[in-house]
Amino acid sequence: MSIYSTELHPREAKPLQLPDEEWQYEKIIDELLCNLASVKQTAADESGQIIIIRKYQSLCRRLGRFIPVAEPTPEYLIHLSDLKPEVMGALEKIHHPELRRLLAHQAVLRLFEAVGVEPYISIGRKLIVKLIGDQNAFFA
Repeated sequence: MSIYSTELHPREAKPLQLPDEEWQYEKIIDELLCNLASVKQTAADESGQIIIIRKYQSLCRRLGRFIPVAEPTPEYLIHLSDLKPEVMGALEKIHHPELRRLLAHQAVLRLFEAVGVEPYISIGRKLIVKLIGDQNAFFA
């Protein structure tokens, strides 16, 4: 083995360790993203035919072209009634409103990215995510 080698012996390699709190936040973002992606609603097309759409992906497609240019910026509204109890419980445990908003913001940005809405960068800077519903007391 050369003195310039950067290879580690298998016994010397250590798994990446992140703080538990960082893993927890990533899990909340992922769970919220999956939750939002799974919410469906019914709508009628031009002919009156009832169709089922994915609510929050549709919202990404509708708002994606307006967020970078509209004044005032349209808000991306998440209804608390659409969230699973596990996701609601995880969000309720976060006592800092700004951190809750940041996690919701990150989940929605990932949803924009998943549906392929461009330009992703300009949306991220102007995106306003609001959690609304009956349980709004802890999200104020």
